[in-house]
Amino acid sequence: MQTTQEKNKAVVRRFNEEFIIKGNLDAFEEIVAPGFINHTGVSGYNDRIGTRNFITQLLHPALPDIQLEIFDMIAEDDKVVTHKAFTGTLQAAFMGQAPTGRKATLRIIDIIQLKNEQYIAHWSIRELITT
Repeated sequence: MQTTQEKNKAVVRRFNEEFIIKGNLDAFEEIVAPGFINHTGVSGYNDRIGTRNFITQLLHPALPDIQLEIFDMIAEDDKVVTHKAFTGTLQAAFMGQAPTGRKATLRIIDIIQLKNEQYIAHWSIRELITT
């Protein structure tokens, strides 16, 4: 039997792989709770719909060939901390960077709070590295 922490880690991995990488909106709808709050989201992108739009309208156009590498994932109580990187070719303006047509890496450490295997809150530290 899986622990709550193992289940939560599986949900976070699914969100990253299915929604962020593949753009699966059904996965987003299943995983992100209606009252979700992104405490460190870009202004105007702090709630559930804003978070979805940030990924689909800003991140995906900026890195259309996006790939994911998860370096570490730690779960405790109702939270999962992930150290990860998204890489791709910077094709549109993103996080203050003009498109370069070259490789960019978005390194992130985030904390996800879950309840009933759904995202209810998020905090992160992000760094965009362009070459």
